[in-house]
Amino acid sequence: MAFDLARLTSTPDLRTVPPVQARLVCAMRYTHLARKVNDYSHRGLARHLGTLCAVQSFHVFMDEAGRAWPEKIVLNPPCQPAFSYDEMLLVDLATAAARGERAQFDDFVHDMIGEGGRNAMWLAARRMMRHLVTGVR
Repeated sequence: MAFDLARLTSTPDLRTVPPVQARLVCAMRYTHLARKVNDYSHRGLARHLGTLCAVQSFHVFMDEAGRAWPEKIVLNPPCQPAFSYDEMLLVDLATAAARGERAQFDDFVHDMIGEGGRNAMWLAARRMMRHLVTGVR
């Protein structure tokens, strides 16, 4: 069996993941860039998330992740369809939280984030995903 480095290092593509996952990544990228150029708005973020009711919980989740992450969170530019590794991990965490899979959530990050940070992120991700799942048409 040949070793395929490209397959080992690949990340998901925005065009091929479930819509809620793509919306989360687009929301992360929008928030970062819009704040950078002083053009951020809750309504702009809501367009990416699909609902205004998820804006606050999205910010709480990202704030908790930013505090707990061992380094600065890396986002790909909006024109890049591939996820960054951090985007992929954040989406995996949110997906596990939406499914109520706490053990899987912890397994993803137990080596890099302490229990307190994981607990805060878990609660924030659960809240955010409840809004995204119920608020999206």
